[in-house]
Amino acid sequence: MKLLRARLLSFLTDFLLWAYLLYGGFTLYYLAALWSPWRPEEKLVLPALTPWGWAVVLVGILEATLLTRAFGPSLGQRALGVHLTREDGGRPGFAQRLAYFGFVHLELLLLGLNVFRAPEAPWFERWVGLRLAPWPSPESGVQRPPWYRTLYGLTALLVVAVTLAVGWRLTEIDLRRLVRNASRSLRIWRGLINPDFSYLLQPDPRIKLSFLDGLVQSLYMALLATVAGIVVAFPLSFAGARNIAARSPLGWAVYGLVRGFFNVFRAVESTYWAAIFAIWVGFGPFAGSLALFLHTIAALGKLFSEQVEHIDPGPVEAVTATGANLLQVVRHAVVPQVIPQFLAFSLYRWDINLRMATVIALVGGGGIGRLLFEYKDDLQWSLVGGVIILFMITVWIMDYVSGWVREKIV
Repeated sequence: MKLLRARLLSFLTDFLLWAYLLYGGFTLYYLAALWSPWRPEEKLVLPALTPWGWAVVLVGILEATLLTRAFGPSLGQRALGVHLTREDGGRPGFAQRLAYFGFVHLELLLLGLNVFRAPEAPWFERWVGLRLAPWPSPESGVQRPPWYRTLYGLTALLVVAVTLAVGWRLTEIDLRRLVRNASRSLRIWRGLINPDFSYLLQPDPRIKLSFLDGLVQSLYMALLATVAGIVVAFPLSFAGARNIAARSPLGWAVYGLVRGFFNVFRAVESTYWAAIFAIWVGFGPFAGSLALFLHTIAALGKLFSEQVEHIDPGPVEAVTATGANLLQVVRHAVVPQVIPQFLAFSLYRWDINLRMATVIALVGGGGIGRLLFEYKDDLQWSLVGGVIILFMITVWIMDYVSGWVREKIV
């Protein structure tokens, strides 16, 4: 079963890689052809091909996949830890690889049925005297060429090169424009290096908020969201840990629901939650606190549950052997092992929440970020510089203090 899984997943990996490389090459060609005039609304498109044209493309991807697997090891085979070898363990010759490449086409016509029936030794491998074996470990003494002289290494470099090239074009990077338009930013830099602290303690009459008021708001938003998030994430983390919750069909269901909650709510940035809560409860720090609270539950719950899954099983087995129930096992065998890590993660999360508190002000989250975006919209760069410097000092102090505390408790 393990070898069948390696065969299928490595084949799928190679197929998707070559499809990606083909599409990446087409995208680069298409973007280059449209560079003048540039049409940004048509960056990611598929070629206009007939059904027969798509069939040819599919066959081409399939042929590239089979060819690299026969004359590999391919990147998919290397990723799944398998490679082609002779029956005696030696390296296959060119004739054997070519025969393998030809016979595997016949197996595809049979929809791979023989691979499913005999994954250890399908007929096309037996006929050419080859087999798919686990990747040799360093202790085996088998000499392998450096990765950059292998087919999988060259394929990996090609994937990286195509990815960087496509990313460069899709993000419209233009270093010439960066240099040519540098003078436009001089006014901003002048304001930032000449900060204005006029409203450090005195509230701005228009915004009715001082720098210090906004900073304190952000600090408490981050603190309350972190504390409340810990209170909820702590019990949920045990329900989201496989080694604790998934001990019965009901436990598996609870585990799946909790981990799904963590993944879904963590995937949505706190900015979007702040926008929702700003409409729900009104603009201000309350909406920002709710957004940070919800995101903190998901983020800390994921970290906590992964820490629970990596505990030493010895104490758990010992406490279980005494006849203790699940809650007693968690209390006496699990919690003592994870508390230091939980505290370290919690401190780090408070630091993250403080930084995020400035961003969610963009959608009505309140705090010091409100001042930052108000002054930025009014092009008052000296006041922006004052807010940034005050916030930088605060973050630096928090970084130092939280780092020192984490060193003491871990």
